[in-house]
Amino acid sequence: MPLPPSLWHWDGLVSTPHGVYEVRVDLSERAPLSSVEHRYYPDATPNQYIDAAKRLPEVQKVLWFSRFPVTRFHKEGSDAIVEIYDVRFPQVAKDRPASFTYRVKMDVSANVISQGWERD
Repeated sequence: MPLPPSLWHWDGLVSTPHGVYEVRVDLSERAPLSSVEHRYYPDATPNQYIDAAKRLPEVQKVLWFSRFPVTRFHKEGSDAIVEIYDVRFPQVAKDRPASFTYRVKMDVSANVISQGWERD
């Protein structure tokens, strides 16, 4: 369902099993098809760390709240980092995380080292 910030600018989000699609339309343009933008926010490939993080009660609350969640995964040395954010709350600056980004840091055995909301 589109969420219009104005009558002329429409933004639609679609959640799929593998990520979120975003479509933006600017109806004030003379050529409406040229004003259509789309982006895809893919989920990370499932792995043991993501599965372990999604079983945590705090992460389940985050996923319950998030209408358009996207899961990211990367390693920092031997530690695994799982981040979940809602596409409704975009990243404002490149050097700052998107609002409402939840981060879980785990060791090699998928034991939680730390978890919580990402800060600046």
